[in-house]
Amino acid sequence: MTLNVGWKTWRYGDDAWQQEAWRMYDIIGELRKYCNWIGSAVSRCRLYVAEVDDNGEAANEAEDPDIAALAAGPLGRGPAKDEALRLIGVNLAVAGEAFIVAEADGAEDGDDLWYVISGSEISNTGGSIRIIRPAVGTDGGEFDFQEGEDLLIRCWTPHPRRTMWADSSVRSAIPVLRKIEATMKRSFAELDSRLTGAGVLLLPSNIDFPKGDGIPPGVDGVAKVFANTAAISIEDRSSAEAMVPIIMTADPEAIDKIKYLTFWSDVSETLQPMEDAAIRRLAVQLDLPPEVLMGIGGTNHWNAWAVEESTIKIFIEPVLSRIADALTNHYLNPTLEKMGVDPDKYTYAFDTAALAVRPNRTQDALAFNEKGLISDDSTRRAGDYGDEDKPTPEEQVRKQLLSGIAANPQILDSPRALEILGLKPSGFGIGTPAAEPAGAPPPDVAEVESRGLPQSEPQNGAADAPANAMAASLFPLCNFAVMRAMGLAGSRLVSHRERDRYPGTAKHLLNMCYGETTRSKASEVLRGAWDNLPEAVNDLEVEFDRLQSLLDDFCVRLLIDGSGHDPSLLFDELSRASGYLRSPRRVGAT
Repeated sequence: MTLNVGWKTWRYGDDAWQQEAWRMYDIIGELRKYCNWIGSAVSRCRLYVAEVDDNGEAANEAEDPDIAALAAGPLGRGPAKDEALRLIGVNLAVAGEAFIVAEADGAEDGDDLWYVISGSEISNTGGSIRIIRPAVGTDGGEFDFQEGEDLLIRCWTPHPRRTMWADSSVRSAIPVLRKIEATMKRSFAELDSRLTGAGVLLLPSNIDFPKGDGIPPGVDGVAKVFANTAAISIEDRSSAEAMVPIIMTADPEAIDKIKYLTFWSDVSETLQPMEDAAIRRLAVQLDLPPEVLMGIGGTNHWNAWAVEESTIKIFIEPVLSRIADALTNHYLNPTLEKMGVDPDKYTYAFDTAALAVRPNRTQDALAFNEKGLISDDSTRRAGDYGDEDKPTPEEQVRKQLLSGIAANPQILDSPRALEILGLKPSGFGIGTPAAEPAGAPPPDVAEVESRGLPQSEPQNGAADAPANAMAASLFPLCNFAVMRAMGLAGSRLVSHRERDRYPGTAKHLLNMCYGETTRSKASEVLRGAWDNLPEAVNDLEVEFDRLQSLLDDFCVRLLIDGSGHDPSLLFDELSRASGYLRSPRRVGAT
């Protein structure tokens, strides 16, 4: 809602329940946690301009760069926008309303100055609307709103009975919050009463109290004996004197008259259960799953994401929708009209991908992308990657070639394919790496060692060609062996019953669904993966033990990281270790 004639007669300031809600926010930690959680979740979402489909719903992001740029206008830029969104989320969670202000040309660079305030920071004095600027992001002080130049937007959750009233789940939770406050006050009172004294010990006057040097007669004497004994016990825990009882004599009737009075009551034993019950009731009343406030509880790593995803859909997206609707009606639409664009075709929307924590979201996106159901851009967003992470066209072609070599090794006979891969024809139908420029540095030995590969002796001159040719010829076989090993490991990590969660996922990529694992677990699931490797490489001039060690280490690292097999990475490993893998004789030769 923007400023109009009604604003001049609007009653600013917090209602009684809103004042009480803010007071509870300041003193009840559980309530603060809920409200700040909402604010933090809102601040992580990205505002963008979306096209409106035939049903009036937000669809794809606007392609027109001039229209898409309007997402950068409201609420400031960078961290300032994140903080503005956080404040809106907190205000909506506590008081059910927030006010968005835009001072025309108020920023230092001449742009509009955007910030968020609560209802208590606006006043109407003699028909003039005065706003208290926030201390952060502005020069502070007060600001007189100028109608027709500045912008004032009210964003609120409508009350079902009177939609102009603000509403929030905290409103109905105030009685429970007061109960939590009352139990805390009673706990403090109990603690204070115990700290001010240890109670009163009532003793009959005819008791024969201990006597001794420096000990006065009567009750004063026994009090001093008690104090001296306590001091000895504190100073020396091993002192036998502190363990000996204090002996007093009295008539049997007098012993029954001894009484001990305390200043606290038995209610203190029930205070904590009462407070815990009130907190549980509060967790049920707030607009959030109780697990978020009380803890995940019995959920595990397979279904913990469901709590988060349902929270986004049911609780966070409605808050974002109110913010987007307010900005659309009172900023985007007027701006589009000035641009000569139909405002009904666009709306503000929020991208909640940054909030999604479902562990198999990326794997699902990859599977859908492989089937052609979603675009590459959508797949990147599912993994929270940006456009700057896109592969270059050259990288895409090189990766496709490497992936195809496993199924069709004859690709290496193409001079153009070898050129793309950075190889040159060797004269034997197999590519060798292109010659390095004169003066090029030798391979980085430290990099080889960091990947878990033993250091190989540097190769010189004509000896390079056979070694690198062998690496290129080994790739199809090694790629197949790695895919088989990763498939074996994936089937052991993800059971058949759990595999139904990931339809269409290849076995050699199942480890991505399982996630990260330990080195010992990785070695266990790779057991027997290389049993047939000796026969496969028997006719190749390669050290079998070294090759097996390289492939096993490669797969172990994939399993530890929860990463999928990338043929291009394997090709790079073989290229770096070609000299190390070469054998002067064939395996099995005598």
